[in-house]
Amino acid sequence: MIIGLFLRYFKTYQGINYIPLTDEDKFCGLVGNNGIGKSSILESLDTLFNARAWNLNTVAKKRGTSSAKPQIVPIFMLQRSLFQGDILVKAEALNKITMMITEADVASALRPHVKKFIEHRALLELKVDLTDLLILPIGIDYEGKVSISIFNNRQMVEEILGAETEATKTSLSEDDLKIFNPLLEAIKNSIDYIYIPREIDPQLFTKLETAEIQM
Repeated sequence: MIIGLFLRYFKTYQGINYIPLTDEDKFCGLVGNNGIGKSSILESLDTLFNARAWNLNTVAKKRGTSSAKPQIVPIFMLQRSLFQGDILVKAEALNKITMMITEADVASALRPHVKKFIEHRALLELKVDLTDLLILPIGIDYEGKVSISIFNNRQMVEEILGAETEATKTSLSEDDLKIFNPLLEAIKNSIDYIYIPREIDPQLFTKLETAEIQM
């Protein structure tokens, strides 16, 4: 299941945002005023799982994607038994940093978002037995490359590349992050995501009928 989501420059979400979705049940309802970002969450997951076009925030359109670096990074809570071999090793490494991260582990600008995640994590630890579960923040950036959002920090560098890695390396490079590609694909292959917009025209409905609805 998806318990939360990091969105950066997607539709109504400017900058980086952490949106907690659930801390216990397998049902989640998104409630709020028009324009607050409910459909943005659902659309972003459609982009991730079904390769839909990116609906960029207007600021990202003006600044350019290379500068804004849009991303969609869900926080998955999944059974450890879903993974095996090297994929499990990478999943456990990602889970380890996710459960350890503190505000001091990230740049000052990111600390409010980390704090929000840490508060959500604390609720999960109170309500859910995480013994056989992994908490995995993993998704994509605008170029379709794997992203782990704010969890790409020095601790992750040491976990993946070793503590002896030069101190100036504070995050994994795009090439380094490729080691998580099989993990992301394994997660995506285990989930069927269907998004049916509230306002839908006949042409789009026909496409849905031949794709997600048939699935």
